[in-house]
Amino acid sequence: MNSKFIYRLKEFYILETFQVAYYRSQLSTLTDEYHIQAFEKLITTEETHAQFFANLIGKANLELPSLTGTLFNFAAQILGESAESISKTNGLKLAVMLEKKAAATYRDFISEAKTFPVIHHALMAYLLDEEFHILWLDNYVHHGSP
Repeated sequence: MNSKFIYRLKEFYILETFQVAYYRSQLSTLTDEYHIQAFEKLITTEETHAQFFANLIGKANLELPSLTGTLFNFAAQILGESAESISKTNGLKLAVMLEKKAAATYRDFISEAKTFPVIHHALMAYLLDEEFHILWLDNYVHHGSP
């Protein structure tokens, strides 16, 4: 793996870890069971993605980007609380934007990872997860809970 590829793995680790922190900040403000379960599911999925990239970085004998510190968590919390204080809908719209960014980033990286079949396959599966998240979040923005 060349340095550009390693950089991309770290970029995905940061992106996925940020999504987890953002969704956790949103989860702490939720009260309805449906919404809570949905965000718990989002968190679990994004944690799986982040762990995949963490494992790849570790296998390359590199250190994970240091981003779980107070500044990173503070940024995700402020972003989450700011969106939530405006309205639940705006918090969900921001989540849709984060997921769209993740999906676009996955699409770009999939073509770069063709020579790494295991990584390529995982990236396609994770892109599907991100696209399902976009669909669910966008649907929730427009229709609410069941």
